[in-house]
Amino acid sequence: MLLAGIFSSLIIPVNLQADSDSDKMADTLLDLSLEELISLDVPDVTSVSKRKQRLMDSPAAVFVITDEDIQRSGVTSIPEALRMVPGMQVARLNGNTWSISTRGFNYIFANKLLVLIDGRTVYSPLFSGVNWDIQDTMLEDIARIEVIRGPGAALWGANAVNGVINIITKHAADTQGGLLSTGFGSEEKAFAAYRYGGEIGDDGYYRAFFKTFTRDGLANSDGTDANDDWKINRAGLRADWQTETGAEASVQGEVYDGTTRPPLKIFSYYGTEVEDTIVNLNRAQQGGHLIGNYKQYYSDGSNFSLRGYYDRYENYDYRVTEKRDIGDLEFQHHILPWDNHDIIWGLGYRLTKYNLSDMNNITMPQTSRTDELYSAFIQDHITLSPTWSLALSSRFEHNDFTGYEIQPNAKVTWKAAENRTFWGSLSRAVKTPSISETEVTTRGINILTEDMFDPLLDFVSNPPYLMSISGNNNLNSESLTAFELGYREQFNNRLRLDVTAFLNKYDDILAYVDRGECYDDTTVENIIGLDGQPTNVCVISGTTQAPPFDAILEFPTTFTNGLSATAYGVEVALDWQVNDWWKLHTNFSALQIDAKAYQNEIYLKENEALIEELSASSTANIRSSMNLPNQWYLDFWVRYMDNLKNAKVGAYTALDFRVAKKIGKDLEVSLTGKNLFDKQRLEFSEIFSGLGATEVQESWYLQLRWQY
Repeated sequence: MLLAGIFSSLIIPVNLQADSDSDKMADTLLDLSLEELISLDVPDVTSVSKRKQRLMDSPAAVFVITDEDIQRSGVTSIPEALRMVPGMQVARLNGNTWSISTRGFNYIFANKLLVLIDGRTVYSPLFSGVNWDIQDTMLEDIARIEVIRGPGAALWGANAVNGVINIITKHAADTQGGLLSTGFGSEEKAFAAYRYGGEIGDDGYYRAFFKTFTRDGLANSDGTDANDDWKINRAGLRADWQTETGAEASVQGEVYDGTTRPPLKIFSYYGTEVEDTIVNLNRAQQGGHLIGNYKQYYSDGSNFSLRGYYDRYENYDYRVTEKRDIGDLEFQHHILPWDNHDIIWGLGYRLTKYNLSDMNNITMPQTSRTDELYSAFIQDHITLSPTWSLALSSRFEHNDFTGYEIQPNAKVTWKAAENRTFWGSLSRAVKTPSISETEVTTRGINILTEDMFDPLLDFVSNPPYLMSISGNNNLNSESLTAFELGYREQFNNRLRLDVTAFLNKYDDILAYVDRGECYDDTTVENIIGLDGQPTNVCVISGTTQAPPFDAILEFPTTFTNGLSATAYGVEVALDWQVNDWWKLHTNFSALQIDAKAYQNEIYLKENEALIEELSASSTANIRSSMNLPNQWYLDFWVRYMDNLKNAKVGAYTALDFRVAKKIGKDLEVSLTGKNLFDKQRLEFSEIFSGLGATEVQESWYLQLRWQY
């Protein structure tokens, strides 16, 4: 009712006014500042080729989330903003855990996306994925988020298999003065951020910020509070300098400290319950980073840069305490040796120190380790003619898991007209094994439901059952060979179309198979599976020899490179400037994945089905932005996600809505509603982490933003 009332009070009068008095509307629009007017300006991007180029000319499936998109969408976190990207699948498991991927393999351990924030890689060496609950900053400081759908390993390195997310914050010169953002709501209980920027002498600028929030827990299926609350405090500083000699330098850093309450489903070997949900356990997380950049430009167009960062992370979880330190250094050189060649090359080194302690349900032969990564890359962008260009690149790496890796790429671009581009790409990328896949054993976390491995379990009548997973230090890297075709065109500065088709061929995908033996505290029995092969079942307690078959069973597994897969699909994005005050963004994606096990083994067959059913087969977005008279702003966002078969989540459509009023030039008040089509809904569930699934709720929040 509230939504209908706002629409009826704002939209209908505006439309009537436009029909009856268009001149008055035009006069009102002339009163708006340039930054308040909507436009279809095409941004430049740097993530595709590590150099600045027009998005229209970029030979990759790249999408840019601008600072305006972030503000007007009403999102309060980076994972929520990524829902805008065509083909990006974002599902929330609980109050502070997300599953985020593109082009398949959507899981909370999704490990085929490389995520960077101002050049700092934020993946976890523990599972090669991202701890999304700590990837945050002051959202008003984000200049843009460049998302490459498809491999970017030739320039960015291993794990940039299905895409690259590059979060770029604003130069300190662009954030001068003060800004206060604060609010409260039904789920966003309380949040506030303050930033102030100033000058350093004649050549430098700085900004400092502090951000805090308290978010309420989501809901259990029965509507009760799940108690998976989320609180965090964060502070940061950035300084930028530019000299008359053409040099640029910057230093930035952040520290954070917070707690979450993840609902855990853990089996106790010595308890009376097979499965128990543990709530109200605070998981403390803290850390910080420091980044330094230096870049020198020369009159001939060449330049070189040095970048280094240090990252510290501490996680005090019931299952494990993990601490890691990462130091990274990269040199890059950009030269133009001939008229038609544009070459970028670079060298890199990364040192990672990792420690696990206080482990429950987790074991590791060595609780600490140190890994080194050496890398080099080169790219040659060759201008073949005024309309044709070719980019050849490759990255060479040596890691401590699989040794040497080579990841080449070739891209061709045909600029058929000034605003019409066709491109194609052929790439190879790898995902290297992680610590959890090579060394860690988990027991009592993975709870199998009654419908899994059903042919093996007919003789036992007391599910659920347990599955242990042991690491394997003889794993190979997963590899991808990808072929992409794209078309991009802008029509009359009013309409922009972007279409990408892709075919991905994966080899040596990780899967769990029979370990072949039980652990010391269990006894083994062999049963015959549908494949005719014996499968080990470990008896933790009870018996399987006579009724009532009261055994508690454990299926011991280990990792292997056991699968291949083919993924193919299409992604379409359309931006339409309806008129001077109204813009629409729409996108649609379709995805199909076919997996194949290397052997006819029951576990591999389960993995085969798992991979095929991890992701939705289609997604869609419609976002509308309206600049109304008297500095009113109206935005809505409808998004669709097809069903997730593996997670047992049905298809859903969600609505977010935002109305804002700007008072003068400095103050804005907004009201945002999120997930308005459902009182609550499940977005994701899984069995491999021990994390319980909770349900997203309809919510509202009020925000005040004051800039001076």
